[in-house]
Amino acid sequence: LAQAVVPVQDVEQGIVDIEVSSAGTMAPVGLKPTNYALMTTIERGIDISQHTSRILTEQMVNESDLVFVMEYGHMKFIQGLAPRAKKRVYLLKDFGKNGQKGEVADPIGFDLEYYRICYTDLENEIRRILPDIFKKAGKLK
Repeated sequence: LAQAVVPVQDVEQGIVDIEVSSAGTMAPVGLKPTNYALMTTIERGIDISQHTSRILTEQMVNESDLVFVMEYGHMKFIQGLAPRAKKRVYLLKDFGKNGQKGEVADPIGFDLEYYRICYTDLENEIRRILPDIFKKAGKLK
């Protein structure tokens, strides 16, 4: 869901020249989005039907400027996978101005309403941190 949120934010804020990628720490490779994920994004005009899951690799982490995770467990996994990248891995809710301690819940196994709540949480957090990311990177129009 997070990868789906960013392009919408880019358009709204006039941001260009960013690459956003998504990979998991536990999901099997090649899974399509759940029906609830599809419904949640379609309601917002975003089509994620062609997305497939993939496993995060050490190379992906090492090639990234920043890595954002939703849960503490993801952070620990990545720090074990790519220890040199530790300073580039952030819990989404902790990053930037007005960061808060906490996780963005994983909606897998929950109902459609929970997916909507999770999407809104992701959207709010991404909206909050994008200006800080792009000001630092000099990527605002």
